[in-house]
Amino acid sequence: MTVIPENVRALLNDPAATKVLASVSAEGMPHAIVVGSCMSPSPDLIVAGEVLMKTTSANFKATGKAAITVVKGTEAYLVTAEDPGLITDGPMVDKMNEQLAKHGLTARGVWTFTPTGVWNESASPEAGTKLA
Repeated sequence: MTVIPENVRALLNDPAATKVLASVSAEGMPHAIVVGSCMSPSPDLIVAGEVLMKTTSANFKATGKAAITVVKGTEAYLVTAEDPGLITDGPMVDKMNEQLAKHGLTARGVWTFTPTGVWNESASPEAGTKLA
């Protein structure tokens, strides 16, 4: 099990950070979207609200793989993940929708992922260093 370092989790949970969620189709075609609802509620979990994710959701179902890049200023990290699961009701969905309502959005569900690796992608000499 990969544990996301606290500084990476802090950036994932920062609403001002930009998060890009990438997936790949069964045919190997990459697909990336900006997703403001991506966060890490615990060191071994990443979640993202399914708001407008038709292609992304299909890719998760087909390949079970994801990658999340999170950036703020010159600080950036890449988290690879697998085992996507979609939760469509319950406290996690309610909490996600409470946050999304501030932006006039609603999630149909919440995708959950298990992190498999974390890399420093910051604009620094440490770029490309595996952290976890």
